Order: sequence, then structure tokens, then C-alpha cells
Amino acid sequence: MIDGKCVLVGGGDFCPSKFVRETYGALVGVDSGYGYIKDLAKVDCVVGDFDSLGYVPDGVNVVKHDPIKDFTDLHLAIEYMRDKGYSEFVIFGGLGGRLDHTLSNIQTAYGFVKDGARIKFADEKCDIEFICDKKIFSGEAGETFSLLAFDECRGVNIVNGKYPLCDATLTNDYSIGVSNEFIGGDCEISVRQGILCFIRNTRKV
Repeated sequence: MIDGKCVLVGGGDFCPSKFVRETYGALVGVDSGYGYIKDLAKVDCVVGDFDSLGYVPDGVNVVKHDPIKDFTDLHLAIEYMRDKGYSEFVIFGGLGGRLDHTLSNIQTAYGFVKDGARIKFADEKCDIEFICDKKIFSGEAGETFSLLAFDECRGVNIVNGKYPLCDATLTNDYSIGVSNEFIGGDCEISVRQGILCFIRNTRKV
């Protein structure tokens, strides 16, 4: 596997302030996401059917797909870069816009995480990551985060959060993990079985 992150940019809500601070080994435009980044950085390739962008880019490596297909452009882009040796991905433009696209993108990421990939979403309002074992997050007191379960998550622990958990079980029809808060310092979140979706709100509302 390649030692470095692959950044993918889709056509959802883009956050240039977070994007310009990101370091990566490869940069991929996903269909209309190419429009966000073509003048910001060197793009390694563009993947898509280009029904959203409206044209096939010139002067950059293009992986073109038929618009009649079984997988989304984001799925195909992650799959293409995994075949290139990448296992860690940061996705911009994967949230916001159409709700069905946002949910599909998170569902797609979950499938790849189950297969061993590490994936993070970033936009103006939040960051989304997946926890398969244990992660430590730092946050200022009052910053909010939520935990959601796609499958049954057993042995869930939250240490140094406003609402701690000890050996809890979270399921996809139970919202006990919503709207927790950092209390300052490191917050440790772990799960013994299953995959947690961690959503951190990055803009106060």
C-alpha cells in the first residue's frame, strides 16, 4: 500500500479553507468536483461519467465511465485509487447537495471501510470518520459530536466526553450516540465489534 492519503473532490459542498490545509499523495476530481480544484492544485486524475461536469477535461488523466452503470462515480474513484495502492482517503464535496447523494456517499464509504480502507469526509459544517477499534479526538469544551451505527456496534466506550458510555451497544435504530460534547482535552472512543460513524460538528450554529 502507498504511504500517503488520496484526496477526492466530488460535486457536493466544497470547503476550500479545509482543502488548502490538507496534505496528500494524490488528488482526484470526481466528475463535477473537478471544477472546484482545476485551478487550485495539480490534479492527478478525474473519474466520472461527466454528466454533471458537462464536458470531458483536457490535459489531465481521465477515467471515463458510461453513465449507465451500477456504481456511483465516487465508488468507482475510490476503487480505482485503491487499485493504485491507496488505503487512506479524504473526501471533499461528498456531503451537502442532494440528500440521497450524501447518504449514498456515506454508505459507499462504510462499505470500503469494512474492506480495510480509512475514509474521512470534510465540509464546511462537519467532519465524518469511521471508528473500527479505538480513536482519540481532541476538542474544546462545548464542541459537539455524534456516534451513529450502521450495524450492531458492541462494546462502545466514550471516555472524557460529556456523556460517557461503558460497554454499550449501539444499533441503527437507536440514537443514544447523538449530540455528545467534548469537555476539553482528549476524548477516547472505542468499539469492540462493528463500525461507528463519528460526526464532528466544526461550525457553531
